Parts: sequence; C-alpha cells; structure tokens
Amino acid sequence: MKTEIMIAVLALLCIGSLAAVFVLWAKLDEQKKATEEERDRRWDEISRAVDLENIIEDRTKDVLFLNKEAQRFFEDAFDRMVERNALQDCLSALLCPTNNHVWKDGVCVKCGRMKDG
Repeated sequence: MKTEIMIAVLALLCIGSLAAVFVLWAKLDEQKKATEEERDRRWDEISRAVDLENIIEDRTKDVLFLNKEAQRFFEDAFDRMVERNALQDCLSALLCPTNNHVWKDGVCVKCGRMKDG
C-alpha cells in the first residue's frame, strides 16, 4: 500500500511538473510574441522618423534653392533699377539741362523723370 501511495504521489508530481512546463512554455511564447510586436512597433516608428527626416531634408533643400533663386532675382531687379535710374539721370541731364522740368502727375513731360518724394 505504501508503494502504491508513493507511485500515486510521484505520478501527481510528474503531472504537476508537466503542467508547469506547459504553462511556462505558453508564457515564454506569449513573451516572445510581445517582444516581437514591440520590436516591430519600434522599427515602424524608426522607419517613419527616418522617412520624415528625409522629406524634411528634401523640402529644406528645395526651399533653400528657391530662396537662392529669389535672392538672385531681387539682386538682378535692384541692379536693373540702379542702372535705369542712372540712365534716367543721364537722359534728364541731356533733355532738361537747367533742371527746368515740366511736371505733370509727378512725371516730367520733357525727359520722363519721376518726381522725388
């Protein structure tokens, strides 16, 4: 009778150990899935961040290029305005040498000079 009880206890211990192994195995699988999902989520976040940085960098380059183009345009326009003013002064000196301008609506009728101020 003692041996039967010992065998029964040992069988219960084996069954309990086997159940514990299955529970631990399930927990391990669950932990692996959670770790994999976390890794995938982080990977997606990093990928989105890198894509966003690339987009921002590309647009920044576009804006800098446009700013350089706009700056060149305004510099050229300013240079042309200075040149036009110098030519207008020369024309004014030739056509109205004694500064006897005839103004009509702020523009000299003789030489085309615009009234200052």
